[in-house]
Amino acid sequence: KEVMTLGRRFGPEILNIVDDGSLPGLRGSLRWDDEGVAARRNDLIREGVLVGRLHSRETAAYMNERPTGNARAVGYHYAPIVRMTNTFIEAGNTPFEDMIKDIKLGLYACDMRGGQTAMEMFTFSAAYAYMIRDGAVAELVRDVVLTGNVFDTLERVEAVGDALVFPPGGGGCGKGGQSGLPVGLGGPHLRIGGVVVGG
Repeated sequence: KEVMTLGRRFGPEILNIVDDGSLPGLRGSLRWDDEGVAARRNDLIREGVLVGRLHSRETAAYMNERPTGNARAVGYHYAPIVRMTNTFIEAGNTPFEDMIKDIKLGLYACDMRGGQTAMEMFTFSAAYAYMIRDGAVAELVRDVVLTGNVFDTLERVEAVGDALVFPPGGGGCGKGGQSGLPVGLGGPHLRIGGVVVGG
């Protein structure tokens, strides 16, 4: 609760993050969660500031907030826990070409092969990637893994692309040993400085 204090700044003013289970046709979409709460749009980060949190009925009561429609379970034999639905970063206003034009040496990571979080740390494997050299996309590279602290990385967002994309197929959430819960994810291109790259 202390880390996720409402009003805390987590990124620049161009950063907006949403969870919305009411969007039609996405992998994480639903009418009601597994506690009977209607799915809805939940603004999480607005202009870089934490403005909302995901809840079940239990966590909402504990924190004196409204249930958000995010109590989910993979099956009847599991208790519902707080899970994402369709989580995405909203589009900004920077075209991709403008985003990379002044990068001397960088990396363009595309799609994903998987990832995980442990407390504040994350590891994310790109499906494929390209080098960026002198403002242009260059040669293909492989086995690219991005890692770091989630909150430090959000603070390093320098530009947000102008096109929101939800990759086909979405993903799966494995929280609390309940692996394979269908979720949707999406976002625009992001320019982030100082990310640790391995692989």
